[in-house]
Amino acid sequence: MRAPIHLRAMSMSPLPQISADAWCARLAHLAQRDGLLLSTLRERDARDFELVLASAALFLPATQLLDERGANGCLKHFLATAGVMLDTDHVELRRWLADLAFIHRSDYGTDYRRGHLPAWLASAADTLDSERLAQAVSDARNAKASQRAARKAAWLAQQAGAAVADGEVEVILAVPAPAEHPVEDETFMRLAIDQAHNAWALGEVPVGAVVVKDGQVIATGFNQPIGNSDPTAHAEIQAMRAAAELLGNYRLSHCALYVTLEPCAMCSGAMQHARIGRLVYGAADPKTGACGSVVDLFAEPRLNHHTTVRGGVLAADCSTLLSRFFAQRREIKRGATASEDMDDGSQR
Repeated sequence: MRAPIHLRAMSMSPLPQISADAWCARLAHLAQRDGLLLSTLRERDARDFELVLASAALFLPATQLLDERGANGCLKHFLATAGVMLDTDHVELRRWLADLAFIHRSDYGTDYRRGHLPAWLASAADTLDSERLAQAVSDARNAKASQRAARKAAWLAQQAGAAVADGEVEVILAVPAPAEHPVEDETFMRLAIDQAHNAWALGEVPVGAVVVKDGQVIATGFNQPIGNSDPTAHAEIQAMRAAAELLGNYRLSHCALYVTLEPCAMCSGAMQHARIGRLVYGAADPKTGACGSVVDLFAEPRLNHHTTVRGGVLAADCSTLLSRFFAQRREIKRGATASEDMDDGSQR
């Protein structure tokens, strides 16, 4: 159970007042990402944390007492509109608000009303309401969606070639790759193969991974269990840890993970916990693979998250890399007793 915290007491000096316009602009900026955790926000920026909680408090009437059902309805409305970027539910949000006095709860816990907001927000709060905050967030997210659509349209336009003949422009449309086999998968898999070479250079089994978000590589990783004395330091885990740290969120639901070898059960479970949206792997692993070779955790209907999986991308290249590594290792070990750590009975 989370112990009550007293954020306002942490402030060493009074914060400058904020205007209503600046409040809306900052909330709109925060709303352009998804999966934002309140705990992460509190650690990173106490001002943003207070601003988000104050925004939620404004969804409760200023003077009216609400029962628990009514308060929950207001907070659910906030999370569906102005607080849509938050990774929380109305119960956890209500606890944060009550613990920090953004809302007041009766002694019996049956009635709720808006509390006293921090001094630097109080003046702007008098001129704001829930509709204006919701509209600011909606406008910002719609603008971002439009920008994404424009980038996609520009990319599609680049796939068309233009030939000039007799003063006229003849447009030759490129044939797009089938949706289930996007061309960019090979590009990102080659980057994962580059990471696998890093593992080989350190004497580790050459498996590499990259995490991609919005078409950009945001994190990389390669096998390091021996060097790190860490049995969990597979390439996928390393890459997901780096991505989560960069994003400030353990949820990676809008990310794709590319790895040169079919993930094991440990890595597959971690991907499901992280809510990885898409997995692409290269070579199959007939001994420990958890994407169908030994078991298929991603096809288990009882699990509450289902990652889209594509296997076999540059499988020959990925498999050849592993075969060359083990062949070199056998050559080095020839005539010597194989140690337990250097047993090539499994891919990793």
